Amino acid sequence: MTGHDHPPEGACPPSCPGWAEGAVQLFAEQQRYADMLAACRAASHIEHLDVVPEGAGVELPEYLAEEAAVRLNLVVGRDCPEVMLDEWGLRVALTFRGRRQDCAIPWSAVRSGLLSAPVRPRPRFAVIEGGRKD
Repeated sequence: MTGHDHPPEGACPPSCPGWAEGAVQLFAEQQRYADMLAACRAASHIEHLDVVPEGAGVELPEYLAEEAAVRLNLVVGRDCPEVMLDEWGLRVALTFRGRRQDCAIPWSAVRSGLLSAPVRPRPRFAVIEGGRKD
């Protein structure tokens, strides 16, 4: 497990160096779907997810069913108006071949993905060190 600074069964917080590129894959391999949901919710946005289109419950355009894996770009505002996440999986409206389609992907069909780190709030005020030190 490259890039992570914790044991494979441990938590993978956003502070982990491998979180953005590896948390979804780690949780998918271990079938830790609640952790995958938490990671996606913690991200400032989900860049993309790689899914298996023939998985049970997957709703994607029919022509994608024979693909081994499909990369879905999920940045809100770029191609999709919103991504709805819950314990089952995700629901999103995406454009395929110029046509908008409602899609549903259970967590069990997700194989990997790329998350953007959560935005860290900047403190409004901070103490500035300075002055004489005697």
